[in-house]
This record gives sequence, structure tokens and C-alpha cells, in this order.
Amino acid sequence: MKLRNILAASALFAATVPAFAAVTVFDFSNLEYVGGHNTGLLPSEALNSGYWGCTGGDICSSNIDGHGHNLGGNLVYTVGGVSATATAQYQTGNHWHDATVVQDHENGYSAAHKIGAGLGVYHVVGDNSDDNITSHEKLTLTFAGPVTLSSVMLRSDGHDTSWDRNATFLLNGTSYKLADTISPAALTGSVFTFQFGGAKPDQFYLGGVTVSAVPEPSSYAMLLAGVGLLGFMARRRKPQA
Repeated sequence: MKLRNILAASALFAATVPAFAAVTVFDFSNLEYVGGHNTGLLPSEALNSGYWGCTGGDICSSNIDGHGHNLGGNLVYTVGGVSATATAQYQTGNHWHDATVVQDHENGYSAAHKIGAGLGVYHVVGDNSDDNITSHEKLTLTFAGPVTLSSVMLRSDGHDTSWDRNATFLLNGTSYKLADTISPAALTGSVFTFQFGGAKPDQFYLGGVTVSAVPEPSSYAMLLAGVGLLGFMARRRKPQA
């Protein structure tokens, strides 16, 4: 078999394998505001088009501090080719309404010491203490394609990991204990909700998530085709007895 055919088959196989193993980390707590500029993990849109500066160095999904006190919008993040869109809502009675997503900054951010904030919900205009996920609020992450959520990083109101004993929140409607990192079992999908609630609810920020992209059926087909082609070529190259 010609060398170029071997190389082509090898490239096909290699191109399909990374999709099955890629792990992507969204560290929303990695946001600082120094010299009038934000650094760290920023939305993939442009300032004042997809997001706005707000509450003294934080990032908002709408121009909530501007004229009209707008609510709603979204923050879009792209890491390693994986895109996630954050939206927020708050509840009055039986109805959910659009709220503003906030990425809260912390100039003392330290991943090693678990210091930082992350994503929260802002719907009380003029009250910047309403920038985490509190009573009757929820944050939704929507991914461009299906992913497996392997861990969730959380931060408290003090931008650290101090909560009341056994405090809880809701992830996709299921109660979990608030902690610096949790590892939900086999959560796969494209939409994940983080909500105030559970057995003993307390306020929190979504500090970050770790996900793995789930290959589309076409990727499985490509992988099988690559393996099959390599096997066929290996048999063709065996010396005849």
C-alpha cells in the first residue's frame, strides 16, 4: 500500500480521537480588574456589544447601570473550541423573568487558595449586593453541543468557600451540598441550571465548570472508518506466505 494512503488513514484516525478525550475548564472566577481593564476569562464578544462593564469592574450581560436599567442578555464564553452561553432568571410567583448575568471580579483571585467569585444573577437594580445567586434566582449554562459535566466549582458570597454547615443549591433540580468543588455523577446534556435551593439553601457564585464534549454520531462513524481502514491496510501489507 502506498505511503500517502497510509498517512491519509493515520490522519483520519488522529483527527477523530481528540474529540473523545478533550477536557475543557471554564474558570469563571478568574476575573480581575486592574488599570481600568479586565483580565482573565472574558466573554468571547466585544465590550459594549455582547457585554458591559458594571458595578466597578464586574461584567454584566446587559447595560443594567445605564439609562433604562436593562435586564437580560447573555454572556458567551469559548474555551478550547467549546462554547457556553450563560443566561439568568428570577422568579415572582409562578413566573420566571429575564435577569442579568454578572461575572463578579476579585483582584485577589487565586485558584490555589480558592479565592474568587464567578457568575451570578443581578435583578435588583442599584443593589450590587445582589450579584450572586440568591433566593428565587437561577443561572443557566447552555452549550453549543452535548457535554458531560464532570465537576462544578463554587464560591461563596465572600469570594471564598465559607457557607453554613450543610448548605445546599440545586443543579438541574437536584439538591447538592455547597462545596468548593463537586463532582456530579454522569451529567450529560447541553443545558445545566444552577439555582438557589435544596434542603438548606444558601447563596453562591458559579466559580467554574469542567466539561468534556460528547462526540456526534458522525464522529463515531469517522473513528470506526479510520480504525477499519488502518486494519485493512495492515492486512494488505502482511507478507504473503
